[in-house]
Amino acid sequence: MSDMQNEIQNFRFHDLRHKFASQIVMNGVDLRTVQELLGHKDIKMTLKYSHLSKAHKKNAVNKLNITIYHKFITVRENQR
Repeated sequence: MSDMQNEIQNFRFHDLRHKFASQIVMNGVDLRTVQELLGHKDIKMTLKYSHLSKAHKKNAVNKLNITIYHKFITVRENQR
């Protein structure tokens, strides 16, 4: 990679609040706690700050798929 590709474009100090909120939510901290940590009066503001990554959302769907698969297999085995 060139040096230009390693640079952060349009970085603002405020972006760290978004990164903090997103990372802490994706690590299982509830939104109410994040709201208090960020000092938000309204939970709606906290929701604006906490962005979920594509990988995090995909992992959530995969957990559901695994649960459904295991239930299907259990039902099939019990029908034998």
